[in-house]
Amino acid sequence: MTKHLLNPIRRFTAFTVLVLSLSLRTDEVYAADNNVADVLIVGAGLSGLSSAYYLKKLNKTAVILEMSPHIGGRIRTASYKDNAQAEVGLEEFWESNPVLQIMRELNIPLETSYTSFSSFYYQNTLYPFTHNNNSDFLKSVIDANEYQAYQKWDQQMVDLYKQLQIRPVAVNLMALKDISFADWIRQNSGLSTKTQEFVRIETEPEYATSWQKISALDGIAEWHFFSGAGQSPYHVVGGNQYAAQKIAKFIGTDNIRLNQLVTHIKSTNTGVEVTATDSGTFKQQVYRAKYVISTIPLFRLDDIQFSPPLSSDRKEAIQTQSGGSYFTAHVLVDSKARHFWMHKNESILPILTDGPLGVIYEGKAKPGKDALLNLLISGTYADRFNSRSNGLEDDQKTLLEAFDKQWPGFSMSVKQMTFYRYHPRAIASWPVGRSRFDSLSDSLRVPQGRVYFAGDFTEDTHSNGASQSAIRVAKDLGLLLK
Repeated sequence: MTKHLLNPIRRFTAFTVLVLSLSLRTDEVYAADNNVADVLIVGAGLSGLSSAYYLKKLNKTAVILEMSPHIGGRIRTASYKDNAQAEVGLEEFWESNPVLQIMRELNIPLETSYTSFSSFYYQNTLYPFTHNNNSDFLKSVIDANEYQAYQKWDQQMVDLYKQLQIRPVAVNLMALKDISFADWIRQNSGLSTKTQEFVRIETEPEYATSWQKISALDGIAEWHFFSGAGQSPYHVVGGNQYAAQKIAKFIGTDNIRLNQLVTHIKSTNTGVEVTATDSGTFKQQVYRAKYVISTIPLFRLDDIQFSPPLSSDRKEAIQTQSGGSYFTAHVLVDSKARHFWMHKNESILPILTDGPLGVIYEGKAKPGKDALLNLLISGTYADRFNSRSNGLEDDQKTLLEAFDKQWPGFSMSVKQMTFYRYHPRAIASWPVGRSRFDSLSDSLRVPQGRVYFAGDFTEDTHSNGASQSAIRVAKDLGLLLK
């Protein structure tokens, strides 16, 4: 470990007590105050907050139950000395994300400074994005013949994506769920090896796993963000967490109950009954409403006892959907180290390293003060770091060695690393044989009685899906609650 790491790394451990009681007596359960609403929403992440936002605009009452002590889910912004900031979870919002409209309605300031393509390393060579658009950048990466083939392939991807918007999806397209995105491109794209690798490097951080592990059908859907001129990703000025706080204020913070671990959801012909345990007092409370929206992550659905039980197709959808892995490291470095990621006096971050450093973003820091880098690590490296099987010191050593291989001498500038872990199935993805367009996924987009399901995993791998699912359920409930 280098002597320049002045501060020890603190281990951040997510600890959740799962309450698994199989039966409840009415005299053991306390009724919550003000426990009646039109809709109960389980989870105060982007999907839950957005659902409550839309329902309020429809003049419907909603109460959110959140298991943690904070709102926003993966929308979290960490603060460090000298007011430096970096995102812990969700880094940006694609320009097609419906939540951007909510932010504009609430006058939440947004910024963007780059496009869908990013600087990247390939075979130890850096390809810096210093261009005005994606097209000019790609022309600097591949030759004229390769670029011509790319344009033809990209247009085919645009056409295929348009076809995916027609339901039901055509049989010939659905067949693409049975081949991996990687194999399908290798066999059918006509792209050179270098261009194929470019596609892989640019897209794998989005679904946070290998392109060999996702179906071609979902790879086509993912490429939508990169096709043509590509979409711009937006960030909230002052940190993404500010957006969550503003949306919560609009909803009414008194309508959000924190530290409420939902354990049971019971649906009847006339309403729903949701049992939650306070994580501080371990007192159970019952909340009642006409309907419930579950927005919790895919991997937590098995922690809730549903009555009646979830249908067999919904259970199968949950069990067979895979997940991508993320791991975040915030790296505090001496201000003089900025030259490592500057090219002709211009920052070339974010950089896709295609290695253990993942995607390198630049956090917010004042000029002349220590710089802050945000590493968003995905796939097998994230799995390794999340497991902590080799200890924090080994993880730190791996990252420092990767930095020095990429930027010789960089580790001498590092002052501190702070690590944040994610659940192994934190990011929704669909393996070969499954797809977001198949009948199993469709089952999660249809309510089971009075229980609705929302969240990114019901739509796609991005926060776009969280917002789109909120629109879906709010629209359905708005019609029902007239």
